[in-house]
Amino acid sequence: MSWDGKVAVVTGASRGIGREMCVALAAAGVRVFAAARSLDAPTVGAGTLVETVAAITEAGGEGTALALDVRDPHAVDSAFAEVQIRCGRLDLLVNNAGVMVGDLSFDKLAPSIWSQILETNLSGAYHCCRAALPALLRGGGGVIVNVTSGAAVRTGFLNLAYGVSKAGLDRLTLGLADEYRERGLAAISLSPSVSNTASVRRMYPDRDLADSARPPEWPAKALVELLTHDDPMRYSGQVLAVRGYLQHRGLIDTEAS
Repeated sequence: MSWDGKVAVVTGASRGIGREMCVALAAAGVRVFAAARSLDAPTVGAGTLVETVAAITEAGGEGTALALDVRDPHAVDSAFAEVQIRCGRLDLLVNNAGVMVGDLSFDKLAPSIWSQILETNLSGAYHCCRAALPALLRGGGGVIVNVTSGAAVRTGFLNLAYGVSKAGLDRLTLGLADEYRERGLAAISLSPSVSNTASVRRMYPDRDLADSARPPEWPAKALVELLTHDDPMRYSGQVLAVRGYLQHRGLIDTEAS
């Protein structure tokens, strides 16, 4: 399926997985709106939207930076209205914006941290889905991809709030898929392994992530494969593990761990 000329919004796009997705989508011909809280200065870790758009341009794609705090529903509405004014369409929303904070036991999980994680990872995705849905449906459907985590169903990674936010995100995926399947909307949770990104390296400065974490290019590769050489509707409502999907499609060695 050709995605040339289609339009996508990717949140959490200033670095890591989000940036890799933006560049990969643009290389596939998608016009990408890269969204994050700040255009020029990183809010957490290294990377800016300006750098993301430059990487898109360098790869021969078309990208636009959107300064957007997904926790603010009014800012979200304004951003998606801008996309409509500029392009008149929307075909893909990738909810990648999120905060991890780090390893915290429940007794150390202050209300402010709980709210920060849930408002960004879950409520932020809700705000974006709500704002994107009318444009997606006007175009006859489209795709929503929520970037989730194995922490939704497994303990022992980061903190309880992070896992709860990702479990809620998967339930959001399931509900959207069920409610809007007949109108052509596919909603998928894409679940990467722990990725070797600046954010993860900052949380675990004493760990050698070269062997234990996967490249941030993997989720981007899985996303483009799903859109351009597969049928997203086949996976609507499901949690799709990046590593398993890439192995199934023959894009990484079957022994890759």
